[in-house]
Amino acid sequence: MLARLRSHSGSLTRAAFLSARNDAVANIAIIAAGFVIAYTRSAWPDLIVGLGIAAMNADAAREVWAAAHDEHRAAGPNGN
Repeated sequence: MLARLRSHSGSLTRAAFLSARNDAVANIAIIAAGFVIAYTRSAWPDLIVGLGIAAMNADAAREVWAAAHDEHRAAGPNGN
């Protein structure tokens, strides 16, 4: 549903798309890690997935910040 909004440049649209994408990827990774943990009895898959989710969200935050910065700069010196 959000795939058609992927190329929109607004920071709020970008944030919504990245949030939905990250949630979907994170949920799949968590389920996969659960299966690996059940098989190996190791906590490492959970830790690795958690670090991956943190990195993915940090990258998304950087993208949204950049889009918002561009919008602010395009609005001009008065913010209009």
